[in-house]
Amino acid sequence: MSNIVDNYNQAERAGRATVSNRAIEAFSLELWNSVGYPFKVENELELWRYHDVMQEGRFRKNLLEVGECSDHELNLVMKTAKQILGFSERELTIRGSGKHALTKALYQYKLLIKHRPHDDPLRILEIGPGSGYLGLLLANDGHQYFAMDAAQAFYLYQKKLWSDIYRADYFDYSESTSRPDNAKVTHIPWWRFANLSIPIPDIDLMTCNHALAEMHPEAVKTIFRRLYSAWGDTDAKLVLAETLGWQKLHRKKTIFQDIRNLGFYKISATKNVHVWKPNIALSVKQEMETKIQPRLFFKIKNRWLKLLEISLRNPVLQQTAKLINRGPLHQSNKNQLEEIKSHPLIDFFELLVPDERTQDEIFSNPRTGDIK
Repeated sequence: MSNIVDNYNQAERAGRATVSNRAIEAFSLELWNSVGYPFKVENELELWRYHDVMQEGRFRKNLLEVGECSDHELNLVMKTAKQILGFSERELTIRGSGKHALTKALYQYKLLIKHRPHDDPLRILEIGPGSGYLGLLLANDGHQYFAMDAAQAFYLYQKKLWSDIYRADYFDYSESTSRPDNAKVTHIPWWRFANLSIPIPDIDLMTCNHALAEMHPEAVKTIFRRLYSAWGDTDAKLVLAETLGWQKLHRKKTIFQDIRNLGFYKISATKNVHVWKPNIALSVKQEMETKIQPRLFFKIKNRWLKLLEISLRNPVLQQTAKLINRGPLHQSNKNQLEEIKSHPLIDFFELLVPDERTQDEIFSNPRTGDIK
């Protein structure tokens, strides 16, 4: 697998020749281009930068979301952490277990298993896998995992990771079109996904975490259009997104509308977890309901905010607010933090790599001794 950067770049140039201008625009990573986040590398030695990213410093916060783990989940994440650490020791210039991104991936894994459409091994497609650790958890758990990423550097880091761990059970469509049926992990380059003449894999579930709001609208439409074309109306398939991502582009409202227009209705009612199933009749019904509800919602919201503003001018209510902040709700938050201190994964990761911090974490929150 020598010179993987040049090989990928050559395959991408050939792939771009097969898709239209609008397809290239849709998968061009508009947000990252605008803020300057590096998503391309020129040399394989740069790939260490993508080892544990986007979650730096959030290890304990992630554990709060993860909560209690079964023995199966603990064994799964411990096995995966050791694989990541071994990979870093063999292939990278840094050493780490990927604990920040891995614990977020564990939370996402638990969500997928909770909402799974059936109890048999799943075929799961992830759009935008980041460091790729959700893929490891799923493949280690016996599911077939497919991944599509439009960011060259992330794609190559994922490739280096997955091919190192799974060897012959890893397959990359940027290198070949003859995929073995038993591949545990399958990589799909963006140009193959954007080419409407190439069928997408037969999957049970698609997940896209922290990314939908950051994508070009046409990329979102392409993904959901292709899924509905392959699935039709069925309860046996679903889409899950753990948060929509950074709202800098202010597309939350239009994303939901576009997804409904493409035949998917939302079944999740939680704040940060969005789950859709394909059913065009129910999506039309949901669209009609959303046109009626906002008027009443905004009326209630505006009146509530006005009442709150008036109330907080009252000295008695101001004192009450202070007491609430020291009351049961505040104590509940403190109790949660205390519980996290005894989480079994804290001791495990500390023994695996003591005081593990990513280079991004060190840069953003340096301690004495970090700067030399």
